[in-house]
Amino acid sequence: MSVIKPEMITKEITRHDVLPLSFLKKTSYTGSKRKLRYKMAKTEIEAETDKNTLGEGGEQPEKKTVLRCYVWNGPFAFDNTPEEEIRISDFAFNDAGIDAAIDYLNEELLRSESTGA
Repeated sequence: MSVIKPEMITKEITRHDVLPLSFLKKTSYTGSKRKLRYKMAKTEIEAETDKNTLGEGGEQPEKKTVLRCYVWNGPFAFDNTPEEEIRISDFAFNDAGIDAAIDYLNEELLRSESTGA
């Protein structure tokens, strides 16, 4: 049984709150901080298309891997929250992307607390 120490409780979401990239390569991760709920998942999306990225014959470019971050306000879990209440942002699927996603989550946390949403 682990003990939660006062110094472990923070007002913000930190890197310590999010599992590493090696975990996110295999499965999604969900978490919460006060009223804010979030989910992070490895997601394949189509790469941006323009005349320079289309291959010969006009085929579509390859897929791009991103870290997709879903954010919503509680109390419900992801599967029980209406789709229109979930906000989505994509980040690079690397350690810098995780750091950017954490910054985004903290902005959303502040927004949810200031609006009471």
